[in-house]
Amino acid sequence: MENSIFLAKALGIYLIFISMTFVLCEKRLKDLILDMTKNSALMLVAGFMGLIVGILLVVSHNHWVKDWRVIITVVGWMALLKGMSLILFPDLIVKMSKQWINNKFAYYTTFLLSFLIGVILIYFGYLKD
Repeated sequence: MENSIFLAKALGIYLIFISMTFVLCEKRLKDLILDMTKNSALMLVAGFMGLIVGILLVVSHNHWVKDWRVIITVVGWMALLKGMSLILFPDLIVKMSKQWINNKFAYYTTFLLSFLIGVILIYFGYLKD
């Protein structure tokens, strides 16, 4: 359980920070993502980083339980799948990224969900006894 608390705190802070940053600095970050999609080496590095984070989360916290801890497990598997996708299917990810960036509803929904998941993890990591 201590591993879950630690990961809830870390992932909660990360998700809240990233969500707020992508909403508050929308134009700059959208431009950076579009620039990144033009650089295959950077896409590969991002894929390897996602793969590493995903593997570490899945190996250290693969708990398929009916409580809040499953959120950490799902985040880990999503990171792993994203990293693998960036490495194996970069052209598909570039295409999807461009569509996502141009769809305001999808863009804001992504970060609203990320923010809410971050708040839930912060609650269980710091506030829940």
